[in-house]
Amino acid sequence: MLNKTRFPLLLLAGVLLALILAACSVPPPPAAPAAIGDRVVATYGAFDNLPTGESEALAQGWIDVDPGQCVPQMGRHFIKMAGEQPSPLVLLFNPAGRLIGVELESLSEQPAPPWEHLEQGHPGMEFEHWTVHFWFSDPAAACEA
Repeated sequence: MLNKTRFPLLLLAGVLLALILAACSVPPPPAAPAAIGDRVVATYGAFDNLPTGESEALAQGWIDVDPGQCVPQMGRHFIKMAGEQPSPLVLLFNPAGRLIGVELESLSEQPAPPWEHLEQGHPGMEFEHWTVHFWFSDPAAACEA
């Protein structure tokens, strides 16, 4: 038979053990999405920091190819001239001015996959070209602010 001082201690230990086991069985809260980094850098003989915001892009000479227009599932397209020709890199922004992706373009035929052939082009770039897209967020929401 338990004495009167041991019973409350055993009862307390049992309650504490039950609380600890209950706390351990609760799943942790879901983790926040991982950040992909704090910059985008293109390399082609040199390191070129690409702008991650629309105002920064405009200040660096990038041109909105169809001002104010957003291509569904692609975003707003910004190009930078390299002499007489546009650079093969196209920056893709959402209407809020945040970089959501980068497109690599070619006027020469490229293999599919990974290249996509746009025979008629798209709004703002209505000419045949081949593209590869790299997305930093869901392109389905490209035209959402």
